[in-house]
Amino acid sequence: MFLREFLTGNFWASVWAELMATALFVFLTTGSAITWDPLLPPSIEHISLSFGLSIATLAMCTAHISGGHINPAVTISFMIVRKVSFLRGAFYVIGQVGGGIAGSAMLYGLTPVDKRGTLGATVPNAGVSTGQAFGIEFLLTFLLVLTIFATTDAKRNHYGYEVPLAIGLCVTVCHLVGIRFTGCGINPARSFGPAVIMNIWTDHWVYWAGPVAGAILASLLYHFVFRARKELGPNADKAVGPEDVELH
Repeated sequence: MFLREFLTGNFWASVWAELMATALFVFLTTGSAITWDPLLPPSIEHISLSFGLSIATLAMCTAHISGGHINPAVTISFMIVRKVSFLRGAFYVIGQVGGGIAGSAMLYGLTPVDKRGTLGATVPNAGVSTGQAFGIEFLLTFLLVLTIFATTDAKRNHYGYEVPLAIGLCVTVCHLVGIRFTGCGINPARSFGPAVIMNIWTDHWVYWAGPVAGAILASLLYHFVFRARKELGPNADKAVGPEDVELH
């Protein structure tokens, strides 16, 4: 079964879609955080909108190909509740992490040396403890994954562009809150790319552990407690995820 899935063209198209989308996401979003004029640094609102609009756009582009995860924490949450196979999920995460590095590398190469700064690397802000940073990353990713599961629930009678729009709005809100605390990772691939390229590893584990833990809790809570079930039909217990939604 694993080998059959591994050899399909759809499998590799999905993996490449995740890699490409994550690379573009990291390039666009961390690029918005670069300070070109010291007297006019990018505002939190500017950066937050960049993250929200970028994820909404890229989710629209890839939802029908790979599910538009673009985030290892999201993929792991779908693996936990068996919406994605272990093999596909593992390769998605590899693609996403590779995409995060590629996106940061592109931004590094295209940005003047004196403007690079930290290239959008995420580190806890001064005064924020490691435990507090973990809590922020946990809660914000919990909200994100809960939003993803809720907007793609099988009981909802329509799907369309409102799904990536809702996810984009959630990401925007998360950044409006989280930037001042942790830089707002909520996506291990987004944090890993700049960390590799700029060699900045301060409390980096928080940007993996917090989002993954929050995503797992949200997926389990929604799947086993909140999930809407169809009352009729052979697939009564099946709830869909982003990989099941075709935008129209």
